[in-house]
Amino acid sequence: MFDALLDRIEDLVNDMSDKDWSWWPFLWLRPAREARLSLRRSFVMTALYGLPLALVLCVGFRLTMPRAHAEQAALVALVSVPLAFLFHLSVVIGPMWNRRAERLARRRTLRS
Repeated sequence: MFDALLDRIEDLVNDMSDKDWSWWPFLWLRPAREARLSLRRSFVMTALYGLPLALVLCVGFRLTMPRAHAEQAALVALVSVPLAFLFHLSVVIGPMWNRRAERLARRRTLRS
């Protein structure tokens, strides 16, 4: 029963992560389906997606909040947004991607 649930979660996560739009504009970062999603790649993705989003939030805070509050909110955003990306990549997407990659690699090995 647990395996069936994990299979379903894997299918849902990988269905989303297989879409080109979910990697835009860094489609070149997406590994092959049978290749592992490494922690190094996750760090690069965190920098390329998380830091710009955090900076956009900082600008938004600066434009919409009093200065003292904006500085605090910006600091929180600069730390929490990239950490949230890294957490999501390493706890949700990475394990599901790697689970499929290992299964596909095993199938390829058995066929050879």
